[in-house]
Amino acid sequence: MADDFDNTDDLENMSDDELLQHVRAELESQNGFDADDLIVEIKNGGVTISGRVGTEEELRIVEHVLTDVIGIAEVDNQLVVDDIRRAVSPEAIDEHLADEEDEDAMGTHDITESIEGAVPWIPPESPTPEGVSGQDSGNLGVDGQR
Repeated sequence: MADDFDNTDDLENMSDDELLQHVRAELESQNGFDADDLIVEIKNGGVTISGRVGTEEELRIVEHVLTDVIGIAEVDNQLVVDDIRRAVSPEAIDEHLADEEDEDAMGTHDITESIEGAVPWIPPESPTPEGVSGQDSGNLGVDGQR
């Protein structure tokens, strides 16, 4: 029976299923590539990764996650860089990362996100629907004026 394994620092004592779940979770938590195109196989503790990535940078990120983040000593890397896969990706990772960087640099319109993430809050440019439908909304005329 497999142990409930919580110590991810001790990879050699993980079963193949536990290691597979741990590797998949780490890969899926990354924004630098699409983990859906990756196939991970674990056999007797040996890790083989195959599938397609869109760029050399994505390939390096996957290798970094496996070796440096998770700590797997040897990986049979059979990944292929496929420019076409990059072109048909649902959202280009570069654009996604650029959007995240732009938003982080500018701030957020979500006040909860601003407070919890210590990100600058950008107030809305006009009244929000919530503001118009509040207590004072009964005092507004048909045209929205008092």
